[in-house]
Amino acid sequence: MTRVLHVTEAMGSGVLSLVDSISRRQTEAGAETVVLFVPRPETPTDDALRARFHPGVRLTRVSTGSRRRDLLALYRAVRREAREADVVHVHSSIAGAVARAALRRRASPDRVFYSPHGFAFLRLDLPRIARLGIRVIETVLARRSTLVLTSPSELAIAEAALRPPRVRLLQTGVASDRIAVSPRRADPDRRPVVGMIGRVTHQKAPWRFAAAAEELHGRADFVWIGGGSPADEARWLGSAPVRVTGWVSPDELVSLIDAMDVLLFPSLWEGMSLSLIQAQAQGIPAVVSDVVGNRDSVDDGVSGFVRSTTAELIAATERLLDDPPLRERMSSAALEWAHRALTDDRIGTDSLALYAGTTGLASAPKS
Repeated sequence: MTRVLHVTEAMGSGVLSLVDSISRRQTEAGAETVVLFVPRPETPTDDALRARFHPGVRLTRVSTGSRRRDLLALYRAVRREAREADVVHVHSSIAGAVARAALRRRASPDRVFYSPHGFAFLRLDLPRIARLGIRVIETVLARRSTLVLTSPSELAIAEAALRPPRVRLLQTGVASDRIAVSPRRADPDRRPVVGMIGRVTHQKAPWRFAAAAEELHGRADFVWIGGGSPADEARWLGSAPVRVTGWVSPDELVSLIDAMDVLLFPSLWEGMSLSLIQAQAQGIPAVVSDVVGNRDSVDDGVSGFVRSTTAELIAATERLLDDPPLRERMSSAALEWAHRALTDDRIGTDSLALYAGTTGLASAPKS
């Protein structure tokens, strides 16, 4: 039996969904899985996590009440837990640095796998010198692990910027049974809804969504599913006609996505957004920024539009609002695209096979 240790200090949002998905699928494929994590403010309670994760997954929380002490405790916990693991799969940039430092001289790089879920050196909210420093660190640490990336464009960035000795692509997404059965039909008697999903943060470029709402509010209602600090919401959304829902449960998220007619997803950088994938899987045409992950999740001109500037994003949104038949065609195409390229049905067996092919230690997954 393959023993897999997953490690993250970003147990929330998309990383939480991915770690839940991969650990669940690996457990179903016969692996023994442990998730070692440092909580964030948005991390669900232990009871909520236990209800969410597969019962065969062992969840281990590392929390001291201090961010700095948490990372030191994570360093020590990784060293301890890795003794019993065949492979260690680390998720997110900070955990990636902590775990690979902890395992230096203690675990072969062939046993350590790292998924950044959005490289930190792509963050436009950091000074250029900081991004350069992070890129140097990532280049050095790439020699101590196999990079496991979740989108073709993220893989291309890694190969060009880091030149890692070992890099693999692992498809993520939603379960195929969560893909909508039939495409959406435009309702002429209902005012269209344009939505966005995510935290109100710099990464998600809320000012772009606000600009679209200001220009197009005569044609549609605008809803931001998620929330942020009051200061961030005031700074970036201001008085724009945008309804902010705040945090919602997974079931509420499905319902709110179903109420959309267009997803406007204008983020500045991504890894592979599961929220965007979920919207495509529910048949929502998407207008997205041309960044890593987004361009892999939308079939440009078929299931939505991939655009670069704010003006282009607004124009594409306007086009969809003004053309209900186009929305219906793109809804149908989004479902076909999701079945073809956006499912995670094989993430368990594929990841275990990836480990086995790299380490020579992990047992082959069940067929």
